[in-house]
Amino acid sequence: MTGQAEAAGLRAVCAAAWPESDADRVPPPIAGFVVSSFSPLAAETARRCLERRPVPLPGAAADSAVTAVVVVSALGDLAGAVHVAEVTDSGGRPGPLLFFQAVPNAVAGHVAARWGLTGPVVCVGDTGAGLEVAALLIEDGDADEALLVRVDQAATAAGRDRAAAVLLRAPTPADGPPRRGPRPHDHEGGQP
Repeated sequence: MTGQAEAAGLRAVCAAAWPESDADRVPPPIAGFVVSSFSPLAAETARRCLERRPVPLPGAAADSAVTAVVVVSALGDLAGAVHVAEVTDSGGRPGPLLFFQAVPNAVAGHVAARWGLTGPVVCVGDTGAGLEVAALLIEDGDADEALLVRVDQAATAAGRDRAAAVLLRAPTPADGPPRRGPRPHDHEGGQP
């Protein structure tokens, strides 16, 4: 996603992924989120990225930067949706936590609250749209930076869950002129 961000005229200041090593098998659980790896994947990848955050923005204290959270997922919480369908098909009743976590905004809000991020929270379906939203939030002054988190759950038993996060800011003069190429959508299609 770093390359896509730079092509969109943004500066990636730190990044993280899941998995990053062979030890990455199951992300740490989050209280209140059940059944699915979707939210734990997003939260763990966001944590890794934010812990790699460099010094604050020039002229801003670390706690004064307004950081937006943008979650990207083409399919949303796939495992949660499958679980709800199976429970419903068998005549059962899904638990109330599954209703709460069915919306990707739930984990975006969790990340924002956990890290004290005060910017907008947005969820979209593809990386190109996520980059466009991040760029607009920064350009319009709604955020100083944007944490973009992409989550892709495995669609098959043989597949592996993946996630990526990148903290984005506007380019600085030292970065040179923005390299705006085609719209970020135009490059969609691969894994994070």
